[in-house]
Amino acid sequence: MTDELKKNAPDQAAGSVTPSSLGAAEDQARAFALGLSAALNVAGLLAAPRLLAKAMRTKKEAPTGEALSAVLENASTAFRSSGDATGLVASLSELRDRLLTWEGRSPAPAPIVEAARGVLRALDVEEPEEGWDRWEGPAEEQTAPPARQMPRILRAEPMTIEAWLAFDGPGELCEGVLVEAKTSTALEDAVAAWFFTVLRAWALPRGGVVCGRGHKLAVSTVSGRKPDVCVYMPNDPSAETGAPSTPTLVLEVVSANPADQRRARLTTSREYGALGVRWYWLVDALNRTLEVLELGSGGRYIVFLAAIDGTMSQVGPEGLAIDLDALWAAVAPMGL
Repeated sequence: MTDELKKNAPDQAAGSVTPSSLGAAEDQARAFALGLSAALNVAGLLAAPRLLAKAMRTKKEAPTGEALSAVLENASTAFRSSGDATGLVASLSELRDRLLTWEGRSPAPAPIVEAARGVLRALDVEEPEEGWDRWEGPAEEQTAPPARQMPRILRAEPMTIEAWLAFDGPGELCEGVLVEAKTSTALEDAVAAWFFTVLRAWALPRGGVVCGRGHKLAVSTVSGRKPDVCVYMPNDPSAETGAPSTPTLVLEVVSANPADQRRARLTTSREYGALGVRWYWLVDALNRTLEVLELGSGGRYIVFLAAIDGTMSQVGPEGLAIDLDALWAAVAPMGL
């Protein structure tokens, strides 16, 4: 996407977020995404003569130029509302006007083909190595679908943190939107259960409370998470201010799913750091690793230690020891 589009895309990070502003930003982002998809699909089809011919052979009824022109008009409207994307809007307008008199046959006239390539250039889409004239579209071989990079939205309507805390249903709250919680395997479930048992045995005699999966942690006024394990210890500094208690330690079992990796290592890392969680543990069940992160200056975590086996007697909170050999032996029946 061009720098111009990036500059004009909706930015929800600036300023305060309210349900009304979040809803408006969502609508704008949705329209922007639909417009971008429409522009790419129509221009990509018309820019490659072989792809157009191939598409028309497989469709019972070819789209008319008037129909495609209407789609591009909606895309132009979305881009105009997102900012001054002048070059792209002008390219879309030229292609839209040329399509009004097209009868929807293959091959498309040269002026339409060139106008479609102009739209793709405005979107920073590079010409295929074999050239547009020889490109026949993506390969038809069956390949595995790309891993999902973002959590699925469970409810489009904005939700407050108070509503989420009272909500008796699945999902986490991310910037006021209810999204799908991370996925897990039987092995990852077993690892989380083992740590819950060990951490509870350490915390209870010391007056602590340990919560497992399903526990809701409000990490900000607009976001809430469900960590695998939360450890609350007495004399939490936040309790003196009357604020909700902040966990001393949060543990997440890292999934192999790229979206869950991003959640654990980027998103929640920032959220837990901003909340003031001193210890953040990341356990990779598949690769047999334990990473102990300690909160440093500026709300950022630094690696305190990382291990794959043995007994770790200095893993953060005083008196806490973790026998990794016992962990891997305990979960071995789950497929490790």
